[in-house]
Amino acid sequence: MKQSIIIFTSLLLFSCNKKENTIDLLDYSFSGTFSQVYSLKINQTDTVYIHQEWMGHRLKNGISDPKDKTNYYAILNEKEKLKLFNYIEKVNLFKYKSEYSLEHIIDGSTYIIGITKDNKNKMISVYGGGAPKEIDSIAILINNLKQKLVLKETKKNLHFESQKIISFIKPPLPPPVKNINN
Repeated sequence: MKQSIIIFTSLLLFSCNKKENTIDLLDYSFSGTFSQVYSLKINQTDTVYIHQEWMGHRLKNGISDPKDKTNYYAILNEKEKLKLFNYIEKVNLFKYKSEYSLEHIIDGSTYIIGITKDNKNKMISVYGGGAPKEIDSIAILINNLKQKLVLKETKKNLHFESQKIISFIKPPLPPPVKNINN
């Protein structure tokens, strides 16, 4: 009887302390035509990693003023992280297509949302619009979250799967101008 009580109490304590299994990894990249290009990664810890590739017109619309081609980290408030991860869980990205784009757009903003959960990966690419509002809402939440972060520079080598995809979406450069005098 005493042993049963100990086992029951242990199981009860273990189940109360166990964190709910949410997203294992969020990998996000954004390329705004005239605003900024960055990648962001959040895993199960409280640390966010960011690679700021480019900041257009030296925008100052957040707490930190990131430099181009620089890696950063920031500590994420647990409440903000749960808000974002819970919303992504609710939306369930696994039920959506992997690509959304507007055909007539040639210089639109692009974002890639990638998640890993329970050893399953999902990557969604949006170019110029056309995504369901639930997916756009995730991008807005992430962009707003980034603006609130206090960034600290890091020399850590960062790797983003979404960054590989976003580099292929950029429109090609125009051909060189031919000299008509020759």
